[in-house]
Amino acid sequence: MSKHSLDPELSGFIHNLRAALPYLEEFDQQTFVIYLSGELIEVQNSRVIEDLALLQQVGIRIVLVHGAELQIRNLYASQGLDYHTEDGIFVAEEKNIPLIEQAVSSANWKLLSRLRSCARQLQAFTGHFLLAEKKNFSDNYDSHFTGSVCGIDLETLRQAASDSKLAIIPPFSLGEKGRLWILDPIQVAFEVATRLRAKKLIVLDTFPLPNFDNTDSSEITTDSISKWLEKEPDLPSAQKIQLTALTEACVRGVERCHLLDGSIEGALLAELLTPKGAGVMITNSSYKRIRPARLNDLQSIMEILSSPAQHSAIVSRTPEYIERQIDNYMVYCVDEDVVGCCEIIQYADGSAAEIASLAVDKSYRNQGIGSEMVREGVKEMRSEYFRLVFALSTAVSHIFTQCGFEQISPEELPEEKRKNYEFQESIVYGRRLD
Repeated sequence: MSKHSLDPELSGFIHNLRAALPYLEEFDQQTFVIYLSGELIEVQNSRVIEDLALLQQVGIRIVLVHGAELQIRNLYASQGLDYHTEDGIFVAEEKNIPLIEQAVSSANWKLLSRLRSCARQLQAFTGHFLLAEKKNFSDNYDSHFTGSVCGIDLETLRQAASDSKLAIIPPFSLGEKGRLWILDPIQVAFEVATRLRAKKLIVLDTFPLPNFDNTDSSEITTDSISKWLEKEPDLPSAQKIQLTALTEACVRGVERCHLLDGSIEGALLAELLTPKGAGVMITNSSYKRIRPARLNDLQSIMEILSSPAQHSAIVSRTPEYIERQIDNYMVYCVDEDVVGCCEIIQYADGSAAEIASLAVDKSYRNQGIGSEMVREGVKEMRSEYFRLVFALSTAVSHIFTQCGFEQISPEELPEEKRKNYEFQESIVYGRRLD
């Protein structure tokens, strides 16, 4: 190994750290509401709580809602009691309230203790931040103490976030006359996220992730998931509640919602700090987009252009050239990660424009990204009233033919292009715009 090169493991760490920095910059001082199931609190070798502490310490404002279903079930089983639910919601019967309080308090204390053990400087605290009222069930129960959220102490939660404190919200609350109500933690997380206008709502549980229409896609829109839920009447009620809450949260203004199997090592960090993620992300619109390039995209564009490209002639571009022409570049983003680029060159006589430097990061090829960028370039040129859009390639390119281009003679190109380029090695593709 050269004395000037790093150990491969260390180089990989540095690469991953650089890749995570745009996400950390985007999420700094943003509010995430995260639901953590009671099962994950009990998993001794899980590092998900350590990952939560890490995210809080790097500047993300976390409000943590925890469940206690496992703890309640275990105590019920030890006493020979039946655990009743209606439509997936736990029915807290009055006679069992002392046991339920014990179970929830145990989960709450264990979570608080584990967070403190992960990071002694972390300021985590818990308390009553909610107001609740009695929930109506269709079946008649003699007396129950299951409630619904009707109010949230938003000011206290916002102040805690601004003071870099992590608030832990248990699934119970006070109502009128000091009565204690047992709450569904998913409803709690939903209400807190929407009323706080959180950037993300994240559900961490131990369920296997659903396979939407037998695809491997980790992204799904609210419309698609609503249609999918209609076709899955046998979906377990607990997961249906989670998916419905995440979908409705997006509709109500939470930017992105995530469903994760928290038992998978590192799933939370992978979902938030890498473009591929590790779970299901629900959005009101696609998080993949094409936008004009910015100066801070320069390094990403250079890295993409310097890697081997498929089916295109990539003319070498210097950083100085790209910086001067940055307004002519478009980039394809997956979240905040730039994975594709192209340059739109407009010719002086206004009759033609060229799509150049079309390239996609090798990890994202064969996903239709190149075609999407070509179509966007054509759309932009059409709006500018160009008569011809063209591109050069060193091989037959299905990208361009799929987008309505056909091979044309170099003689049809603008005079400026013909004077300054040799065409012997290139196929010229053109598309005339009406």
